Amino acid sequence: MNSGFAEPRFNDIELDFASLAPNLPELKATFPEITSTIRRFERHLSGVGEQGERDRLIALRDSGQRFAAELEQLETRIQGQVAQLTKEDLALIRSFTAIVSVAFLVGLAVFGSAVMVFFSRLASDIKSAATRAAAIIKGYRGKPLDVTRHDELGTLMVDVNRMQSEFANREQQQEISHQHRFYREKMVAVGSLAAAVAHEISNPINSISGIAQYTIDSIRSHKRPDDEALCGNADFILKQTERIALIVRQIADVSAPRSTEPELLNINELVQTTCSFIRYDKRFRNIQIMPELDHDLPAVRAVADHLTQVLMNLLINAADAMQEVTGRTPMIRVATNRIDGEVSLSVSDNGQGMDSALLEHAFEQSFTTKPASKGRGIGLYLCKTLIEELGGRINLESTVGAGTTAQVRLPSQHG
Repeated sequence: MNSGFAEPRFNDIELDFASLAPNLPELKATFPEITSTIRRFERHLSGVGEQGERDRLIALRDSGQRFAAELEQLETRIQGQVAQLTKEDLALIRSFTAIVSVAFLVGLAVFGSAVMVFFSRLASDIKSAATRAAAIIKGYRGKPLDVTRHDELGTLMVDVNRMQSEFANREQQQEISHQHRFYREKMVAVGSLAAAVAHEISNPINSISGIAQYTIDSIRSHKRPDDEALCGNADFILKQTERIALIVRQIADVSAPRSTEPELLNINELVQTTCSFIRYDKRFRNIQIMPELDHDLPAVRAVADHLTQVLMNLLINAADAMQEVTGRTPMIRVATNRIDGEVSLSVSDNGQGMDSALLEHAFEQSFTTKPASKGRGIGLYLCKTLIEELGGRINLESTVGAGTTAQVRLPSQHG
């Protein structure tokens, strides 16, 4: 035997390599690059069973060592490939993760921006609709909202525009009705004065006619009046014509066409004109009208026709309240003055007065204490409406048996 090589035991070798044989076909299929080495190892393994074949054992050992070496190299190479693949995979995973993260962040930013734009527009449109609805309630009747949406909010905006249109139409119809009633009642008031004015004018006309007829008869009978009588007749005729001219002038002042828009007015002139004209109404024949005017008043901005009609109505109400008064001289006091930066116009009577129950309902639209035969004028309700349209207010104070005061307060134009 060789001293550097121990004689192997065949049974041990056979047992050692018996477990390898079933796995060799799978190794050839998995690693074709070492197929030749595996086949050589199989050939050497197949001859192991023969006794005393030292060379075969040596060849099998060498083949096994080469096979083991190649397997080790293959393992090292595979481990390197796996490591390389792992690095590439990690790099790929990192790249993919970075790309996904960037894409997510970009998508999130785009989505967030879109959400912000959506909700900003939604909030803006909601605010616009709410602001416009509040403005409509306060009286806005201008350009309708621009509807740029086709969702529930867009439907709401359309409804807001429809509400504005319906409010405008309703107010227009109310204004038309209001004007019709105002002028109808104004004509009633003027008509009630027409008979008194006609009577007032007929008296001087009859006097003038009588003097003229007397003069004509005297001339025809050749009884020429003396110069003094002629001068007296002429002077009488002149006074009567001046009286007629004054009445006609007062009628013209009251009935002259006025602007339907607010304008600067001297309220004292309006009071004097109205009081002078209304004296011709038979209800005022036994009533003293006492103007008490502050001549330092600033101008007021108002519709002259409306303010005249309010004053006429307050005067007529005061006269009606004194029709049953006895034991004192009926008087109406019409005063103007300045109170807390406002212009005040008050009409006070010493008539029957009203209790608290009547005062509570005085400004209601259908309320009146007058019989149907006396009419209603434009009523305190419409007086209040007209004054409030001018930015003013009206209030009543009354004491049963002592009289009533109606006070109108209007903003002045000079603070």
